[in-house]
Amino acid sequence: MNVSTSSLAGAITWARIEDDFFVGSRDGEFLGFIDIEESGMYVVCNQFSRPVGQYSELDSAMAALSDASLAALEQTGVA
Repeated sequence: MNVSTSSLAGAITWARIEDDFFVGSRDGEFLGFIDIEESGMYVVCNQFSRPVGQYSELDSAMAALSDASLAALEQTGVA
């Protein structure tokens, strides 16, 4: 398993669980996942496994999950 981390507080940590499956977390809290379809599209789902969107590039998919997690925090009043 490859893990990508950042020294920035509150940054998303990405874990590559399999060649086609990534999990994102922040400060130990699960944010969601990215799954790669056979077509090569990156499918993003939030922490409740609800679809966020489909993207042609991994960076875009990761950014979408980051944006979705921030929006969820804002809705709950945590952010």
